[in-house]
Amino acid sequence: MQRRVARTAFPHLAIHTATQGFGMVLEQKQTLVTRSGASRVMAILDALASADPAVFPDGLSVADVARMLGREKSVVSRQLKSLLETGMVARRSSGRYELSWRLFALAVRAGDQRLTKLAAPLLLRLTETVRERTYLSVLSDGEVLTVLSEGSRRSIEAANWVGRTVPVHRSSSGMALLMDYEDKYILEMVRRGENGVSEREAREFLAQVHEARRRGYSVANRIFDPELLGIGAPVRDFTGRIHAAVNISGPAFRIEPHIQAFGGHLLSAVKALQASLCSDTRPGADPSDL
Repeated sequence: MQRRVARTAFPHLAIHTATQGFGMVLEQKQTLVTRSGASRVMAILDALASADPAVFPDGLSVADVARMLGREKSVVSRQLKSLLETGMVARRSSGRYELSWRLFALAVRAGDQRLTKLAAPLLLRLTETVRERTYLSVLSDGEVLTVLSEGSRRSIEAANWVGRTVPVHRSSSGMALLMDYEDKYILEMVRRGENGVSEREAREFLAQVHEARRRGYSVANRIFDPELLGIGAPVRDFTGRIHAAVNISGPAFRIEPHIQAFGGHLLSAVKALQASLCSDTRPGADPSDL
């Protein structure tokens, strides 16, 4: 059956009205498709975010996600692959998936907003105390990803590294983030990939992690850069799991004489951050009120 267009004294308006109506229908369909695609992506991200770490300590497999969402494994596999390519999810060596901290960095304040909101004033306070740049970093796909930084405003200081990654074996944050990992896993992590190191270098790095465990904080002396020295400490959540790391970085000639003092300031800042994270205070509350 052909659709009739009502006659009018202005036939060109009738044609325009019909065309405009078709365009609106097409636009609505395109919007529904876009929303539907976004909904499918969000459903996968929600599934990964809601996975009980006690049941799925290493993340979710494709079969796990498919079962939770009631979708075909092949469809979920393609969707997870797309999310992996965009950096929205991370895949462990076991092949299981989890949310990626790179997504958090790209969204600046997405992901764990509580961590960054509570860390920001503490980084500022720490920077004002030691007069060197400070950083908040997390482990992302076997590398250290900086998600927050506070500058010292000095003419010579370490660079702002937010949104960028460095190999774990080249930073004090990397040592701090790996403190709780088994030695075997640490060696495997620093050996693999394009940034893999020799057996001797891997063993030297492991020895530095052992020293960091004993001392409570890590020291990367001229490892990332021949003129920089970094001091890092792990940040633990309420379960005791290492969630992030805070580190101080700056010219070695300025920090080296004060390593022990800076280490004490760093541990105090981390302790305050952990207390804030484990408390019942609302996000954004002033940690000094605790």
